[in-house]
Amino acid sequence: MTILLLCFYAFFISGFSLPLYEYKLKNIVVYRSLEKLEDPFFSYDSIDIKDWKPFAPQLLELQKGKTIIILVHGISPREVYNPLDIYKQAMINAFKKSIPDNVGLYLFLYPSLVCNFKSTGESLVNFTRKFDKFYIYAHSLGGIIVRYALQSEEFQQKVQKVIFAGTPHRGSPLATFLALKKEIFKNLNLDTVELIKFALITSNAFGASIEAPVYKKIIFGKKFPEVPDNVNYINFVGILTYNFSNTRETIQNILLSNPLTLAGLLLLKYISDNIFPESSEFRLSDGMVPYVSANYNDKSIVFYGANHADLAMRRDIIEKALAIFGILKE
Repeated sequence: MTILLLCFYAFFISGFSLPLYEYKLKNIVVYRSLEKLEDPFFSYDSIDIKDWKPFAPQLLELQKGKTIIILVHGISPREVYNPLDIYKQAMINAFKKSIPDNVGLYLFLYPSLVCNFKSTGESLVNFTRKFDKFYIYAHSLGGIIVRYALQSEEFQQKVQKVIFAGTPHRGSPLATFLALKKEIFKNLNLDTVELIKFALITSNAFGASIEAPVYKKIIFGKKFPEVPDNVNYINFVGILTYNFSNTRETIQNILLSNPLTLAGLLLLKYISDNIFPESSEFRLSDGMVPYVSANYNDKSIVFYGANHADLAMRRDIIEKALAIFGILKE
């Protein structure tokens, strides 16, 4: 019955389409949304409406091998243009450059902007039935999908270790803002609102965010299935801090990061820093997910200077993950 339901879910998710609204100003896209915006907060002079068809979940084989690593990506605003977008490709490339040739590498690909978490987790369980055991590296929302998959005892027994990298275990305050920004704007002064609007528009243009249904599902305080006690896991947590009094450290962190994703996440962090008071625990974050949400059960390794995207693609972080898995390239 479960397999039939998963087949129906795959058919359903790949059989419907959503309008992608591209708001333009002087023929340049300034904002993207999967929902028609009522009274947009930005200037535009035209709207292009495209037909986006969410793709069915699938497990992509990237490299054959006896020891198996499964990557589970997070929210990807650019997947409206290409399912295997630049973020997912960067995550794949970072691992392929770091693993030995005899290690199997797979990517669980799913439509992160509109997926049903429970059904998607069940799809992951179904796809991995062919393996006896495997490691999982789950980035961002991918960790929530894995938490649903871990409710399967069969899946639990096969997982040797899970690394949750930047996973919003308690939801994301930034997602709360994206879902409720109009109400939040009412409580801020005009100058701050205008600066936040500029940062939000620019981060959208950089591909760091998009208006999509998924954000309403991960607002801060959301509850997700617990990780079972018998599962071996650890969290990777990023803290996006740039100390300009220490120029060498700042430049090193910038050089280690992808410039486009860094720019987008710095803008998102700017938004957080202006929404929440200086004493708020939400300001200590990777630009997307705060420490208080990513640090599940205090079982974490913290990477200072690392942004949210770094946790998916920065070489030194990936090598640390492989060391924890006991997989080292000679």
